[in-house]
This record gives sequence, structure tokens and C-alpha cells, in this order.
Amino acid sequence: GTPTFMEALAANGTTNIQTSVTGVTASKRRFIDDRRDQPFDKRLRFSVRQTESAYRYRDIVVRKQDGFTHVLLSTKSSENNSLNPEVMKEVQSALNTAAADDSKLVLFSAVGSIFCCGLDFIYFIRRLTDDRKKESTKMAEAIRNFVNTFIQFKKPIIVAVNGPAIGLGASILPLCDVVWANEKAWFQTPYTTFGQSPDGCSSLTFPRIMGLAS
Repeated sequence: GTPTFMEALAANGTTNIQTSVTGVTASKRRFIDDRRDQPFDKRLRFSVRQTESAYRYRDIVVRKQDGFTHVLLSTKSSENNSLNPEVMKEVQSALNTAAADDSKLVLFSAVGSIFCCGLDFIYFIRRLTDDRKKESTKMAEAIRNFVNTFIQFKKPIIVAVNGPAIGLGASILPLCDVVWANEKAWFQTPYTTFGQSPDGCSSLTFPRIMGLAS
């Protein structure tokens, strides 16, 4: 299964996916996809889904390969592969299935030019209009369950980062076993900018990896 795995890793995390991120500002580091890449992304997303025999998921694509499971973010309910409860539940379901089957490991990557834009804040904010305490508790529980799935997963998780990984999209990476990033990948955790507490156990894992000073 090694050649197949390496081909999947190269195709989805290191070489063939074209990434173009422009419009990064110094204040908010907001990024906007280059409009020229959008037709490519749509064709790629359609092509990936067309090759699958099962359509159980809406926001991810799962491929059972020879010896491993390939999980790709390909969100329809959010933009830029951002994470809302629906996306997180599907990732959890795929990991739980891989944990119980004969997969030796999981390859986690994304379709398109962005790896993961972190939490889908628009989704969460819209649901705070009613009972804020109740909705906030539900949000926290969804994030906690999502992160715990990565922590408790006993098989190796290899991540192929093909573009920007922001917020929770970056903070879950230390919870995996190997992170393989291409030359277009960059990482950002803008917690202070958005008045958000660090997520994904990053207050513990980042100092261990980068040192307290960094």
C-alpha cells in the first residue's frame, strides 16, 4: 500500500493542488482566493466526488485505500473548508469508522486551495440570536468532541496541508502524528485578534513544540 499512499499524499498535500491566496492584510490577515483559481477548485471538487462510490457525507470525501483511509475536507455547508458542527460530526464519523476497520492509518487532507479556515464564525454567530447560553454550550461541546476524537484516535493520522491552516485548522495539527505541508501552506492562530481563547489544546501543544518563547 505504500506507493498508493505516497501518490495520494503527493496529489493532495504537496504538489498537484494549485494554491493562490491573495488579499492578506496586515491588520486582519484576511485572505481571499484568487478568482482565477475558482473554476479549477470547482472542477477538482466535482472530479473528486464523482470518483467515489458512496455519497454518505456532505462536507467530506472518504476514500478507503489499500491499507489506509483518506479523509478530505470538501465542505458544502461552509466556505473555505471551515468547521461548523456538521463538518466536525462528519470528520468524527469518518475517524470512528477508520478506528474500527482494518485501516492502518488515516491520511487527512483537503480539496481545493485552502486546507482549513478554522471555525465557521458566521455559522456560530447566527445561532447566538436566541438563547446565547444554550447555544454557546452546544458550540463548546461540538468543538470539545471534535478535538477529543483526534486525541483518542489510536492509529496514526498523517495530515497533508495544501494551503492556509487557520485557527482550529492549525491547532489540531499537533494532535496528529505527521504533518506534511507543501510550499503554499501557511499557518495562523488569530485568537487575540478575534478575542477568542486558544482551542485544540494549542496552549499546551504549541509551547511543547515551539518552546515557551515562541
